[in-house]
Amino acid sequence: MKRRDLLKGLIGLGVPWSLQVLAGSRPVHVGVDVCPFCNMTVIDARFAAQMVTHTGKVYSYDAIECLVDHLNGYGGPKVDPRELYAPDFAASSAKKAVLEPVDELIFLYHKRIRTPMGGGLVAFRKREDAESFISQRRLKGVRRLRWRELLAEGKKHAWVPPY
Repeated sequence: MKRRDLLKGLIGLGVPWSLQVLAGSRPVHVGVDVCPFCNMTVIDARFAAQMVTHTGKVYSYDAIECLVDHLNGYGGPKVDPRELYAPDFAASSAKKAVLEPVDELIFLYHKRIRTPMGGGLVAFRKREDAESFISQRRLKGVRRLRWRELLAEGKKHAWVPPY
C-alpha cells in the first residue's frame, strides 16, 4: 500500500468519528439562548427544545411549537437537522432542561396548557407522568401525540398561534 493511500484511509476514518463528537444535546441556557424561530429568549427550560444540525450547530428553541413550526418551514433560517430534543417536563425545572430525543417522548396538547409561545405543547418521557400532569390540572380532551403525528399536524397548521 502506498503511503498516500494509507494517509487518506486514516483521515477518512477520523471524519465520521469527529462528527460523532459533535452530536448530542447541549445544556439550555435560560435567559441567554435565543430561539431562531421567534427570536425570543428561552425563559423556561421545561418547554424549550433543541436541534443539532449535521454540521454540529445547536439551536435552542423557546418552545416545542417553535421547533415544529421551524421544521415545517413557517420561518427561521434553513436548517438540516440531525438530532432533535425536547425536555421531559416531569424531570426538568424552569432553569434546567432534561432533554430527551423527540422520538422517545409523548407530547400533550391542550389549549389551556400555558407555554411561552401559547401553543399548548408539553412533553413527557413516561406515560404515567403525562397522565398525572393531566389529572392534576383537571384537563379534559387532552390530545396525546407522538413526534411524527405532531410534525404531520404541523404541516396542516402552525402550532404557534398568530398574534
